[in-house]
Amino acid sequence: MIEKREQGKKKKSRLGFFIGFFIALIAVISLGLFWLDRQLLNQQLLSSFDGLIEDLNGYVLLEFFQYSLETSVPVLILGMLLAYVLMRILALIWRSPRIIREMLANRSAKRTQRLLNDSLILLSKGDMRRAKKKLKSASSTNHPILQSFLLNIEMSIDSGDIAESHNWVKKASSKLPEVKDYIYLFASKLLIDAECFIDARSYVDELIESNPKNPAANQLLFEILKDTRDYDLILRKIFEFTDYINDDELAQTIHSLVKEAIKDQKPTKTIFERIPRSIDKHPMIITSKIEAWIDNKEYLKAETELRKQIPNNWNKELILLYAELGEDNLNGLSERVDKWLEERPKDANLWLVASRLAQKDGLWSKAQQCIERSIEIKPVSEAYTELALILSELGEKEQASEALKLARQTSG
Repeated sequence: MIEKREQGKKKKSRLGFFIGFFIALIAVISLGLFWLDRQLLNQQLLSSFDGLIEDLNGYVLLEFFQYSLETSVPVLILGMLLAYVLMRILALIWRSPRIIREMLANRSAKRTQRLLNDSLILLSKGDMRRAKKKLKSASSTNHPILQSFLLNIEMSIDSGDIAESHNWVKKASSKLPEVKDYIYLFASKLLIDAECFIDARSYVDELIESNPKNPAANQLLFEILKDTRDYDLILRKIFEFTDYINDDELAQTIHSLVKEAIKDQKPTKTIFERIPRSIDKHPMIITSKIEAWIDNKEYLKAETELRKQIPNNWNKELILLYAELGEDNLNGLSERVDKWLEERPKDANLWLVASRLAQKDGLWSKAQQCIERSIEIKPVSEAYTELALILSELGEKEQASEALKLARQTSG
C-alpha cells in the first residue's frame, strides 16, 4: 500500500514538472512570436492592445497599472526560466518535511515487513520463541502492519494464553482502529475454534452492539449459541437469524432443539409455534414434527404425514421413523412397507424397518430374514446390532455374540 502511494506521488511530481516546463516553453515561444510580429506589424495596430508590449529595436516594454518594465527579449526569457527554476526550488523546500516523513515511513514499513517475514520463516521451522520475539518487534514499530498483530493473536490462542491474546487484540485495535471490526471477528473465530466461547462472545456482543445488523457478527453469535447448546436464546432470536443464517442450518438447529426437548421430556409445542414461515415446510422441520408426534403418541397424525412425505422425500431418517409408530396398526404398517419393498428391493434401510416391525409383531423369523437382507445390501454396525438382538431372542447365543463382534468391527 505504501509503495503504491509513493509511486502515485512520483507520477504526480513528474507530471507537475512536465506541465511547468511545457507552460514555460509556450511562454517563450509566444514572446518570440510577439517580438517577430513587432517587426512586421504596423505601430497603429499594436496600440489597440490593453496590456501593451512595445518593441523598440528588440526591447520589450511591459506595463501593469502604473508600473512598467523595459528589457530585451533574451533577458526576459532568461528571467522567466530563472523564475520557474526558483519556484521549483521553493516548492521542493516546502515539500521537504513531507518527503522526509515519507522516506522514514517507508523505511519503517520495510523493517516491519522484514521482521514479519523473519517470524514466518521461524514459525515454519518450529522456533516459536524467536518467532514471537520477531513478531513483538514487528508490532512495536512506528508503522505496524495488520498481519503482525493477527499472527500474535493467533499464536497466543494456539498456545492457550488467552489473556495475552486479549492484550494483542487491544493493541491492534488502538494502533489500527480502522480495522477494529476485522480484528474482533478474526479473534472471535479463533476463540470459537479453541472452544473459548465466553471470550469469543465478548467480542461478538461488542460488534453487534455497535452494529446490530453486522452479518458476520450475527453468524458467529449463532455458531456460539449452537456450540454451547443455548437453544432457548436461539429460539428467542430465531426471526433475527433468518436474515443471516441459511435455511438448512436453521432447520438442522431446530431439529436438534426438538430432539433435545424430547430427550429431556420437555414440551415441543412452543418450539413449533416460533418457527418462521420461511422454513416451516423444510424437510428437517417436518421430520422434527413427526418425531414430536410420535413422542406424544399421536401415531395417526405421524403416520399420515410419513405416508405423505416418504414418496416425495425418500430419506433414511423418515423411513426409520416408520418403525417408531405405535402397535395399533402393525399389519397395516407392514403391508405398506412390503409394498415399498416391491418398488425398492435394494433399500437396506427399508429392510431394517421391516425387521423392526416384525419384531414388534413377534415374528422373529421374519425379522431375522429382513435384517439379514439389509446386511447383504449394506453391512453396517446398526444392522449387526439388530441381528444380535434377534438371534439372542431366538436363543442363538453364539451367533448373537458373533453378530456383536461384527457390529464392533463395522462401527469404525
